[in-house]
Amino acid sequence: MSENNENILTKEEVEEARREQMRDLLIEAFDGSSFLYEIYKRRGWLERLFTEKILSMDKDALYLSHQVADLCDTQDYVIKNKRRELLEYVNPTQMGEGNSKTYKHNYISVFKMKMIHGLTGEGSEYTLKQLKEIIYGNTSKPTAEQKSEPTNDFMLQMMKKMEQFDKFYAMVESNDFFNEIEKRAQESVRKFMLEGSKDDEVKQLVLELYEKIISGDTTLPEKELLILSFNQLEKDHPGQAYIIKMYKNASEDKINRFKQDARELHVRELKENVNNLLDEFEAASTESEREAIREKLRIIGRDNPDLNFEIRYWFSTIGKEKKKKGFFSRLFSQ
Repeated sequence: MSENNENILTKEEVEEARREQMRDLLIEAFDGSSFLYEIYKRRGWLERLFTEKILSMDKDALYLSHQVADLCDTQDYVIKNKRRELLEYVNPTQMGEGNSKTYKHNYISVFKMKMIHGLTGEGSEYTLKQLKEIIYGNTSKPTAEQKSEPTNDFMLQMMKKMEQFDKFYAMVESNDFFNEIEKRAQESVRKFMLEGSKDDEVKQLVLELYEKIISGDTTLPEKELLILSFNQLEKDHPGQAYIIKMYKNASEDKINRFKQDARELHVRELKENVNNLLDEFEAASTESEREAIREKLRIIGRDNPDLNFEIRYWFSTIGKEKKKKGFFSRLFSQ
């Protein structure tokens, strides 16, 4: 009798097994055969695709547009607009005609919409037009051979382009990109100055302005205000426009790097703060203490809407590390 009880799965275990089965089905369908999936894979973004909602899909079900929107964490009209642009690729089941026409999506079609939505829109890397080129090639409409997936030749060409982009992206991330720009700008400026510019006063002004901008003694808002002085210098000294533009470009690149560093620092501090609050919540002994911590977490989410995905991801990964069943349901319960 006890042996039979041990073989009975709990509801949570059954649901987890279903999610793992759906993950395996999606990987089998897309890994190695979908270029959009390859983009996520190369960027290390697969967990953005394998959300709890996506993994909870029924492989035998058909979903309406509003259900697809919920599964993709977006609005109904967003799904409709993006599906219209890439209808042949998404390949939903069409029901009815004319004004009564509706579309139903199986789990494959929903996952394609999830990939499309994650790669397009505000702050994303691609436009819908660019995704069309990736999926169908350089044609605006797919040929009969292109309707399902890119050809092997086209996939190979795109893989090579992605490898080149990855190298460029790594160079930007490592700071080599900005160092090279600054080095070239300084070499060009020095060469120009050695070739005989007679306006020493302008040179000195430009150099002083550049040094202030790259200095650690000026804040980011001060740097952005200082860079506007280049525009006035260019108006006042059109004969020195070349040297002024070179230093202005080098300054803008440096400011962009400062912004990136500041954002990375902010993200690290925010993640540490979230982690500490979750520890405090777990250790709280009263409901009033837990509610105060909930409110602090809600404020963090409201104050950082651009980091909404990252904050949710931290919740997920921290929860796995703590291995506390029901922890987040208690965290946000009212």
